[in-house]
Amino acid sequence: MIITEITRNINREQTNKRHDLLSIEWYESTKRIQRLRTAEGMDIAVKLLGNTSCLQDGDILYEDEEKVVVVTIRPCEVIKVMAIDFLQIAFVSSEIGNKHLPLFVEANELLMPYERSMYEWLAKNGFDPVCCMDQLLNPLHANVDPKHHQKLKFSTKNIPLFIQEQEDTGIASTVTSINNE
Repeated sequence: MIITEITRNINREQTNKRHDLLSIEWYESTKRIQRLRTAEGMDIAVKLLGNTSCLQDGDILYEDEEKVVVVTIRPCEVIKVMAIDFLQIAFVSSEIGNKHLPLFVEANELLMPYERSMYEWLAKNGFDPVCCMDQLLNPLHANVDPKHHQKLKFSTKNIPLFIQEQEDTGIASTVTSINNE
């Protein structure tokens, strides 16, 4: 069975059909092309292109008269940090981003997959991290469109560059304007 689109999400509706669960890890939810097997042994090839490029917990991939194939994201060991104030959350998020670690948001908590060095850094800096088992469902997306910079109309071509030299070097203070071309 080849799946090219997600029909709907079961969390938004009720169904009386049998659920055949497709259990995946959090990092598999962003893979666009993959081969998977449901709990009942049904082989599924997922090929999601375009806007529907991410699987979410509760997505229905297949439906017939008797059953629906539903995606479920397995719980894993995570680090939770409570959101205290905006400045601290910005600091933690920046540090996590600098390490290129995935970050998830759930209510007023930041979650990330467990990594010992990050847990120790958070504890050392007084953020009181909690290690537990949980689902990573809501990724924080900070990426921009790859064509984002091509769409910008801003240019530095006509902005003058001013250089001022130090007076203690014996050279007269000058201001030079250079046009960047």
